Amino acid sequence: MLKQKINKAFTLIEILVVIIIIIIFVFIAWPNITHWATDREVKKEVYSLVEYIKKKKAETVSGKYAMTRIWISDKPASGKSKDWQMSNEEWNRQMANGQLSKRLCPNPKSQYTNTGSSDTFEWSSKVTSSRKHLCIDKESMISTDMEDQNGIPGKTWLIICSTKNTGPNYSKLCYWNRDKLDYRYVIQINTGLKINVYKYNLKKDKWILQ
Repeated sequence: MLKQKINKAFTLIEILVVIIIIIIFVFIAWPNITHWATDREVKKEVYSLVEYIKKKKAETVSGKYAMTRIWISDKPASGKSKDWQMSNEEWNRQMANGQLSKRLCPNPKSQYTNTGSSDTFEWSSKVTSSRKHLCIDKESMISTDMEDQNGIPGKTWLIICSTKNTGPNYSKLCYWNRDKLDYRYVIQINTGLKINVYKYNLKKDKWILQ
């Protein structure tokens, strides 16, 4: 008696069931995957800037410069961000005559010795931010243009958003206390250059310290 051969091939119905399961999985999981990927893009850019500031702080505190002023552009289309350095000699002169007594950022066009630095920071096309400057001297951070952000204690420095849900329309700008949008981060810099990063949680409507 001949043994029957077992047909191990998939039937058409079984293939269709597998395809339907895959489609359902993708439909449910895809929004979460894209949300995670977008947030990861913005977070990567935020911490790249944090590391850049730490690097400039280390250079200044070590005595390489007496002061560094950083200006952050809001997006690549607005041009590259810039930084300027002040020599120890110029810093001592300004301290002696009281120009730095109020701890304000000096005018970069006339009082810095290096205005053509190539070591600058630039956002990728995936994010946008507010335009801000920051001054670092060998003692601490000098006063800069800080903002109030609802839900975050104290003054904050810079807000960063994803370009996927922010701008260029005026109704969706990446700015303080405007639209409650996902993929937003805020950098807070305190005296002494202690850096805090906050992330906005849309579901909880809350800024969360990272």
